[in-house]
Amino acid sequence: MASVYYQFGQIQIYKLKNNNLRIKLLHITLLLFLGGQFLAGQDLHYSQFFASHLNINPALTGIFNGDIRLAGNYRNQWNSVPVPYMTFTGAADMKFLSASSDNFFSGGFIFNYDQAGDSRLRLGSIGLSGSYTLKTSENLFLTFGALISGGQRAFSINDLRFDSQYDGGQYVPTRSIQENFDNENITIFDVNLGGNLRWQETARTKFDFGIGAFHLNSPTHPFYESNDVKLPIRLDFHAIGGIELASAFDLLLRGIYQTQGPHSELVLGLGGLIHLNQNLGKEFALELAAHFRLKDAIAPMIRLHYRNLEVGFSYDINTSDFKIATSDRGGPEFSLIYIITKVKPLSNFKVCPIF
Repeated sequence: MASVYYQFGQIQIYKLKNNNLRIKLLHITLLLFLGGQFLAGQDLHYSQFFASHLNINPALTGIFNGDIRLAGNYRNQWNSVPVPYMTFTGAADMKFLSASSDNFFSGGFIFNYDQAGDSRLRLGSIGLSGSYTLKTSENLFLTFGALISGGQRAFSINDLRFDSQYDGGQYVPTRSIQENFDNENITIFDVNLGGNLRWQETARTKFDFGIGAFHLNSPTHPFYESNDVKLPIRLDFHAIGGIELASAFDLLLRGIYQTQGPHSELVLGLGGLIHLNQNLGKEFALELAAHFRLKDAIAPMIRLHYRNLEVGFSYDINTSDFKIATSDRGGPEFSLIYIITKVKPLSNFKVCPIF
């Protein structure tokens, strides 16, 4: 499988013109490392993880103030290294409230697309989520959720360079690649579950504590039929919330720990939400925050909150050893959330217990 690792990690090494042997070896090592990461099939991730609810926990389906939530995320990373990452997510979820109970069902939809490298190694998936929320006390809400998804993992060899195309001195594109893949695309079916506990004292003082478990059926995704390559189960533990410290200021605290196979990630976030206008129908707030991915990156962030719309921008600043090979130090990330609240007839009106 060494040649396969080389295929996915190799990105026009023959074009490098730096004569410093140490730099060349560093680039090759990093590219091989990236190729190994791709083949391991690790999940996508966002610095603004809290704005991609269904990717961290199916039980966050329907946990918001309103009736329908539309969300989008976009991440572009490491353009200066010719193995850029591009990730996109689009999602929607809504509540199905009952006039006779504080408990309710919710449903959601999510689309993920991720692409990287000259091989355009990509994963596209579509999923449907569902959850049920129980009000256990005046301030506590317990939610159980599930997400079923299907997707395709694929790559293209059109822009790849193989070791057999080098004649010992130079690259010859007309030479045979002498490499055959059993599959260039694989269909994946996925089962994911989660649980979430919402503690809420006021509309602005609240926390979500949850656990998400993904790929519980351990789907296989081999490009060689002889290899039983399974997608490792991913577990995440997250806490997301805020505390109203003053009439116009909230302290925001966020954290997530994820583990998948031999890999793990810890992200901690700290921020403040400044309410510039609290008049009904004209609500406007400015959020300033930073998220720290331990031993990897810092992501300063700004988010604008206007009525039912939230727009966020962050930029990863790489602090790991990989910064040696990057001039942009990371990449930008955008998030958007829009919440629709229906006006209900008085005879059927019910106040949603989650604000």
